[in-house]
Amino acid sequence: MKTIAVLTDFSASAEHATQFALHMAKKMKARVLLFSVCAVPSAKQLVLAGGQEPDEHALIDFGHRMTRNLIARTFPGSYLPEVKVDCDSSDIVDIMTDIMQNEEVCLLVTAPAAEQDLAAYMLSDACSLIIDWATVPVLVVPKIAPLRNFEKIAFASQLHEEDINSIAEFGSLLEDFAAELMVAHLNSNPSDSTIREAEEKLHRDLYKKLDCGGVYFRSIPDVDNKKNWNWLKANKRTDLLAIVQQPKEQMTRFFKRGQNEDVSHHLTLPVMVLPKRP
Repeated sequence: MKTIAVLTDFSASAEHATQFALHMAKKMKARVLLFSVCAVPSAKQLVLAGGQEPDEHALIDFGHRMTRNLIARTFPGSYLPEVKVDCDSSDIVDIMTDIMQNEEVCLLVTAPAAEQDLAAYMLSDACSLIIDWATVPVLVVPKIAPLRNFEKIAFASQLHEEDINSIAEFGSLLEDFAAELMVAHLNSNPSDSTIREAEEKLHRDLYKKLDCGGVYFRSIPDVDNKKNWNWLKANKRTDLLAIVQQPKEQMTRFFKRGQNEDVSHHLTLPVMVLPKRP
């Protein structure tokens, strides 16, 4: 059975991410597996955090409370995902090892620290290490993300050869939502014929290789010096942003969008990072 793993430190942000994971699990007919992870601010502390035993009762109580909250907002007779807890360790290295060895885990959910901007968390050492370790998609859920079914999802393509396979894998993961999928390429040089050819190839592959409805391609001119997230609002509001893991410098450029000397446009929707496949 598909399992969604959730990292929690019992904060309000982690609680909301857990509720979000349960909402997804209800739609996907999956179970949820909770892990208690130490809240540590740096990569060095993250690696050296071993030796601390998790509070088993706190994690079990947390799971029960999340289940009660889900029941309270669910119609009687509807599917309720099973919630399990793993109390073996609070060391992130041990937790990630357990998750990656569990073949039923299809998604890993985490959240930014309290009041931390989502883009800043995406670029933090803590989040980067989780993404680097993960062999399944990692979903980062900001505290303000509403608990609603996905209606529109944006996949930010880098025009890599494996993008079509990542899109197929991503679509299979979320097929229960029947959301429309906008595959977008932010084109910083629209006059480049090589880029246009790569966009046209991806466009053709979406129809020939995926052969599914609700998927469309958009080439979005990205030539303004002041970058923003307005492209996510084309046609209608995007509920989820998906990207494939990129080298650190590319991830930094992408998530720094909207931050300039005049104004900061914050990224407020959940972000799913797909593992880079060979």
